[in-house]
Amino acid sequence: MRSFVVYTIGRRALDADDVLQKIRETVWRRARTYDPADGTPNAFVFGVTRNVLRDELRRRSQVKLALFDEFESLVQSDPLTLIVERYDLHRWMGLTAEFVSPLDWDVVSQLALTDGNAARVCAERDLAPRSLRTIRDRVFLTAHTVRAALAAVDADLPITGAVMVRCLPDHGGLREVARMLEKSPLAIAKALGIHPGSARARIALAKRLIYIARTVMRQEMAA
Repeated sequence: MRSFVVYTIGRRALDADDVLQKIRETVWRRARTYDPADGTPNAFVFGVTRNVLRDELRRRSQVKLALFDEFESLVQSDPLTLIVERYDLHRWMGLTAEFVSPLDWDVVSQLALTDGNAARVCAERDLAPRSLRTIRDRVFLTAHTVRAALAAVDADLPITGAVMVRCLPDHGGLREVARMLEKSPLAIAKALGIHPGSARARIALAKRLIYIARTVMRQEMAA
């Protein structure tokens, strides 16, 4: 976790060692609460790391915000806000990468690094444009669900069916499908006016995204 901690706090190595020690102590105290049903040991430690870092950033912000308020008219952007945003970025990106395939993540990362140059990525990866769009959409839907689940935990919302459904993106009728999972594919297809094959595909996708939302929320709450 050292590289993640150093990148997140953006400070000298001595600070990183202090935070890492807090993480070790927290893992040691919380180890008895680890449940394999909630995720891997690495996911448990990573969840503890995120929570310790979040608390550390909040503590530092409380100490320093008064100083920044004094120079508010001179500062164009709040460095503390940038640090927190960078932490949040790595928080959801790290989780998203766990729920998509290495290939999907590499392709989307390359797309981001080339400023969205889809033609270049397709040529270098030997992908059809349609395949690239499918990968991009798959990662987008996962990322949206992860971020919504993290926001739900931050808001102290319970792990209920309604909350998990709200974590799904309102895209392609996924939330509507998720609310009708107790019905048959044919009934869902009729209700949405789509082909039964499309209904089955959306059902499978909705179930996977609900699983991701539930897993993220359980890991965060257990950490």
